[in-house]
Amino acid sequence: MEDRKKYMINTYAKYWITARDTVYGLMPYDKCLINKINDLAQKTSASSILEVAIGTGEPIASSLVEFDYKIHGIDISDILIETVRNNHSEIDTKVGDAENLPYYDSEFDMTYCVHSSWLIPNFKKAIFEMKRVTKQGGGNVV
Repeated sequence: MEDRKKYMINTYAKYWITARDTVYGLMPYDKCLINKINDLAQKTSASSILEVAIGTGEPIASSLVEFDYKIHGIDISDILIETVRNNHSEIDTKVGDAENLPYYDSEFDMTYCVHSSWLIPNFKKAIFEMKRVTKQGGGNVV
């Protein structure tokens, strides 16, 4: 498990900094995810939303900011978090591990993780962490 985390920090993050924009862009799948998250956020009156494994913040978190949600993001890579901070200063970010989220219980109205779940070594633990930091009755999108 630690090897996968080291790989994410040291190798994959360097690839992902440019890959989101140059390889993937804004895909129809992403547009659907943005709409689904926004719909769920509206139904649950969410205002504070956490993206786990935020990467560069593109395209999900950066799009949700436009709907006036307070977006928070966490990623294991300091390089990716620095990219979010440089490009989207309105997103509150932290470097951290999805399996041990550095947030209080019930801190967010909604928590989601997309495009990254298969990269987290103990995703079951990450899901429990996402549920822990989300208010009861809030939304979780995985």
